[in-house]
This record gives sequence, C-alpha cells and structure tokens, in this order.
Amino acid sequence: MIKTAPFVASQVTHHLQDPPAHLQISPWTLTTIPHRSLHPYTQSRSLRSSDKDLLATPRTRLQTFGDRAFSANAPTLWNSLPLHIFTRYGKCYTFNSGQDGRPLLVTMKGGMGNGLELMLDIQQDEYLPVWGETDETSFEAGIKVQIHTQDEPPFIDQLGFGVAPGFQTFVSCQEQRLTYLPPPWGDCKASAMDSDFFNTYSITACRIDCETRYLVENCNCRMVHMPGDAPYCTPEQYKECADPALDFLVERDNDYCVCETPCNMTRFGKEMSFVKIPSKASAKYLAKKFNKTEQYIADNILVLDIYFEALNYETIEQKKAYELAGLLGDIGGQMGLFIGASILTILELFDYLYEVIKYKLCRCVKKKHKGRNNNDRGAVLSLDDVKRHAPCENLRTPSTYPGNMLPHHPGQANFEDFTC
Repeated sequence: MIKTAPFVASQVTHHLQDPPAHLQISPWTLTTIPHRSLHPYTQSRSLRSSDKDLLATPRTRLQTFGDRAFSANAPTLWNSLPLHIFTRYGKCYTFNSGQDGRPLLVTMKGGMGNGLELMLDIQQDEYLPVWGETDETSFEAGIKVQIHTQDEPPFIDQLGFGVAPGFQTFVSCQEQRLTYLPPPWGDCKASAMDSDFFNTYSITACRIDCETRYLVENCNCRMVHMPGDAPYCTPEQYKECADPALDFLVERDNDYCVCETPCNMTRFGKEMSFVKIPSKASAKYLAKKFNKTEQYIADNILVLDIYFEALNYETIEQKKAYELAGLLGDIGGQMGLFIGASILTILELFDYLYEVIKYKLCRCVKKKHKGRNNNDRGAVLSLDDVKRHAPCENLRTPSTYPGNMLPHHPGQANFEDFTC
C-alpha cells in the first residue's frame, strides 16, 4: 500500500568535522552556518549574515535558493533552515526536525532529486592540528550523518555514517516499521518511558538519559549535549571526571545502562552509492564559482543526496511461534498420525466393543429362547405325528409292532392299541 501523507523528509543530523564549516545547499547559496568543535567548551560562531538581511533578500536573489525557496515567502524559507543541536561531537544541524514550530517538509514522490540535497565545504584548512593521539583524536575528513525519526534524539557518534569529500554520495532510504513481542514471548519494552527528558521511548533516548544521570551522580555536572538543568561541566570537570566516566560507562559498566528494544520502532534502511566530484569538465567552473583552486574543490567539497526509494514502507513483525490452540492441535495431530489415538478413534473403539458385547448377549438370549420353544414343540408334534400317521380307524385293528418299539415287552406279540 502506497501512502504519501505520512512520509516526510526524515530528520537528518549532520556533524561537520572540527571548526567552522561553510554550508551550501545545492543549488542554494547560504551564508556560513556555525559549527561547534568536539570539545563542549570551545567557542562557537554565529551566522555571519543577520536574520534581517536574510528576510529582506529580494525576489531575484531568491532564485538561487531553488524552487522551494523561490515559491515560498520569507518566513517559510526561514522555517526550512536547519535547527542546530548539540551532540557528543559538538554543534550539529538537524533538517526537518519539526521543533520550535517549524513545519514538516513533505515529499510527494520518491526517487533521486526528491529529497534533501546538500553541497558542503568541510574546510580542512581550519581543522585543529593533531599533535598527539588521544581517545578523541579524529584522523578522518568529512561529515557524519544520521537519519532518524522526529521523536528520536540523534546519537550521531554511535549511529552516524560518514560522507567523504571529493564524492557525491547518494543515499536511498526505505522506511522499515518493526514490531517486537513483549514478555514472555520476547524481551522488548512495551511500557512508557520513565524519564524527565524524553516523552517517547527509544534506545537512543534511553542511553542519553542513562548517561546524563550517571554523569550527574558521579561528577555533579552534565555535558553540553545532555538534557536537564544540571550545570555544565567545566573544562577541568570534563577532562578529569566527565570524559573518563563516560568511557568507563560505555566500556565496562554494562549493568548500569540496560536499554531494551522498544516494541514498536521505525528505522531507515540505506543503500549508498558514490561518484567522484568534481569531474575534469567541471573542476575549473567550480573553482571559479567559489573562488578556490581545483585542488581545494577536490579536497573539501562534497555533495550529499538523501531521498526515499519509494513512497512505501516495509513491515517486520514478530509472531508467536506457538499458542495454546496450535499446541493442542499439533499434539492431537501427532497422536492421530503415529499412535491412532485421536478422540474419534477412541470413540470408534468404544462403539466396536459395544457392538460386540451386544451381539454376544443377544446371541445367548436367542439360544435360550429357542431351546424352550423346541422342547414344547417336540411333544405336540409327536402326538400329531402319531395321530396323522396312525388314525383311530387304523389303530382299532390289531397291528403288529416290532418288539424293540414297545417298552417293557421284549418279545414279539400282537399288540392292539386301544387309545381311540
């Protein structure tokens, strides 16, 4: 089933490596957007152009902002700008957050060019030099991006994916809705989240909430990306307590932060592809446009294109393997198949025994009744036979019977029957 209404350009959080980066949204041309370095106490920088200048931009200049900006008024354009948010990496930017009254941007069709497209200058020449190796030393150049829902906070240092300069990265997204079973069939969390900072439960929200409570309990402060009203950690507290405490929590103390999988969650499957930029044909043009050298363009410019593959979603749902009705049905089926002990077979066996017993009893009763009838019928027939075969007229005349037919008369003699 294809739906267009619920689909929005998903919230995307970007982290720009080390100090300030120049953000450009192709084919837009925005002024420098501030970036915060890795450490929470590093001074950040505000927008170079004032809000007043941006809102007073003439219509002819709005054409450089693209179709959406050209067809929208200034407040709508301002609401579509990214929202800054602090993470473990420092200051990042969130697109389509829906916070602070910003409207959600809706895409009506999938495919390349129907999502979020950014051209970024990572400005490697402003990276802090690496003088030694620490736990937070970063050797890579580029940005980190995380795609997540609006009600899930970013956890970009753990869940973000990297985008390298010198390439145009295409990210095709597919929404996936996962449903897990609660206990006793599964181990997901079905109850609401008990937190003062987040309303919707997610693994990310649970981990941030847990890390915040752990840091406040052990260091009496919180890092800049953590929610709450506890005081921020000073540079000394960050170095001596906060950072070692978080490392200990992540690496060793696995019993403190136990975050279960929510029973209902949404994630985005990603397929990434890359092409090299700039091409030989466009290198001179881009260098002239941005007033940079061709080598600078190759080392610092990247293009990110995020879009939905199609306006549909995939559902992954856990089902109960066995319920009581299914279990009883399987047991009955196995018994009927292997030992023939189904209920119907048992009833048929009782019916067979009943028929056998009934037949035996009826046969015995018939034998006794037939015996009585034969005895009574034999006496009558004997007298009738005598009368039929020897009538009185014939019996009045003397007759001779064999001696063996007359009891108590061993010898032969004339016998006259006077019965009649």
